[in-house]
Amino acid sequence: MRALFIDPFSGISGNMFIGAMLDGGYKIEPFLKGLHPLGIHPHDVIVEKRDKAGISATYFNLIGEEEKLSETDGVHEHHHSHSHDHSHSHAHDHEHSHDHEHSHDHEHSHDHAHHHRDLKAVHALIDSCDFSDEVKALAKSIYRPLAEAEAKVHGKDPDTVHFHEVGELDSVVDVLGAAYFTVLADVDAIYVGAVNPGGGTVHCAHGEYPVPAPATAYLLASLDAPLGGPDAKVELTTPTGAAILKGIGACYKPRPEGRVLKVAYGAGTRNGVVPNVLRIFFLETEEATNPVWYSCNLDDMTGEALGFCMERLFDAGARDVSYTPIYMKKNRPGYRLDVLTDGEKSRDVCDVLFTHTTTLGIKKIPLEKIELPRRVEETETEWGDIRTKIATWNGAEKASPEYEDLRKIALERTRSLEEVRHQWERR
Repeated sequence: MRALFIDPFSGISGNMFIGAMLDGGYKIEPFLKGLHPLGIHPHDVIVEKRDKAGISATYFNLIGEEEKLSETDGVHEHHHSHSHDHSHSHAHDHEHSHDHEHSHDHEHSHDHAHHHRDLKAVHALIDSCDFSDEVKALAKSIYRPLAEAEAKVHGKDPDTVHFHEVGELDSVVDVLGAAYFTVLADVDAIYVGAVNPGGGTVHCAHGEYPVPAPATAYLLASLDAPLGGPDAKVELTTPTGAAILKGIGACYKPRPEGRVLKVAYGAGTRNGVVPNVLRIFFLETEEATNPVWYSCNLDDMTGEALGFCMERLFDAGARDVSYTPIYMKKNRPGYRLDVLTDGEKSRDVCDVLFTHTTTLGIKKIPLEKIELPRRVEETETEWGDIRTKIATWNGAEKASPEYEDLRKIALERTRSLEEVRHQWERR
């Protein structure tokens, strides 16, 4: 089993997460290529090694963001509108920046008067990018808890909430980056340790609040992970950082367990005694994910309702969902809904089943799953890069291309899937 252990002992932000994944060996170029529709190109970003209190870490940001952070002393995203102060930590998540659309700060205060996008507008930006459907879906899953947190803060409907900083283009880039690299990592489980929210106060459009800011507090409460870490007088965890942990399905673990394959660091902007970095462990462990199979029979739901339920199940962390046509007692036609998920996600999956279906009971069967060790590599072809899953058994390797990448190239070049696959086979 392959897993990520995210250690936000000095907080987490969108750009710190991306920096850590780049530090782990993933390439920035394919990600930037997917951002072209947003007008973002290689010369618009900074990717470099930085020393943070003696730790070598990779820094990622949009050009101009760091200066803005310096001017505002850091603050982040806040989708709350914040103002500046943000004394924060920075690196943090740009939830600021740049955005090419805006000029400035986006994730900061300023912005405010700029583009206050609602969830529908943010989804449109995500859909315009050149990424797989899986990446886009995960990006939307990260934004959803942001909208729900803002809705709770302001007493509104999630679909009508207007984002401030986190609605800016640079924040969208951070969320897309988190989704892209998470999908690329293709791990079996993601864990998170205690989250350090930071300290002090932040200035939001609606006043000055103690850290964590209102929306961040709601997001952290939904994580089921404890708060803790070195004392700080600035904000260390941004709303986007907390939403990433929630959206990618990170489960709490007090410490990493298993064989450490590599340790990666994403740099923040702050300098101090405690390194302003996000640490991620890439692990291989024998620990089972305790897969669970849920099943129920349905005979009184529309196709649209069944489809919506499937979407919500995947959002809740289901690994696989399927419907099978069946005949039930009294010859009633219906569907058997089968859901495969990890034990850690059982509560969320059950909540979706009881909320979005008409079932009154669910069958639950613990499973034991045997999987081959595997890794993901990017294969270069004449028509573009294709992710390749490589599994090993008794020294032999089995390779298969990622369907979403084949599909994307086929659509771009008006070719058949078979032709694109042939290009991959010629690698």
